Amino acid sequence: MDLPDYPLFPLSSVVFPGGVMPLRIFEPRYVDLVRICMRGNTGFGVCPLEGGSETAHTAAPRTVGTLVEIVDFDQLDDGMLGITVEGRRRFELQDRRQADNGLWWGTVRFLTEDRDVPCPEEFAPLKQVAAALYARIGEPYASRGQDFESAGWLSARLTELLPFDPATKHDLLATRDPVERLRRIQPLVRIEAVQGEEN
Repeated sequence: MDLPDYPLFPLSSVVFPGGVMPLRIFEPRYVDLVRICMRGNTGFGVCPLEGGSETAHTAAPRTVGTLVEIVDFDQLDDGMLGITVEGRRRFELQDRRQADNGLWWGTVRFLTEDRDVPCPEEFAPLKQVAAALYARIGEPYASRGQDFESAGWLSARLTELLPFDPATKHDLLATRDPVERLRRIQPLVRIEAVQGEEN
């Protein structure tokens, strides 16, 4: 059976199924990506980048990403195209290649999601972190549904919104068990808190 093929957008962040992400589109290759998706009524893959910066043509996508769909678009004040995407399904890249215009493409295999469970009490401090993030974050996140008691929702939103490096975000995105994801996030949040107090 042939596996699906999608254009890819390597980023320093991630989005999970059910999550949203605003994107500012200005590079010609990503204008092409938006045009392809709008014309074909299809999605594209968001993957954590592997080396380089988001604008570097050498920045390749890591192996796990999320298929997203464009749910809103607008012209920004600076004249650039702004889009909002929503995560649909996580995938693992089976093959990747870069077109002449610099746009990455990938053949993907969709991953099975682990069953969501209530957030264990030991992670109550992470609920407070997420609540603080949502209190100041604004749109497009603020008007979305919130479920701090869901291990899946909580671990996904923390991974999306906290300033972890792309390699860490990739590892958390690739972790299927939401409780295990919370277990990996918790010490990272403590480390950041200590560093913030020292600076």
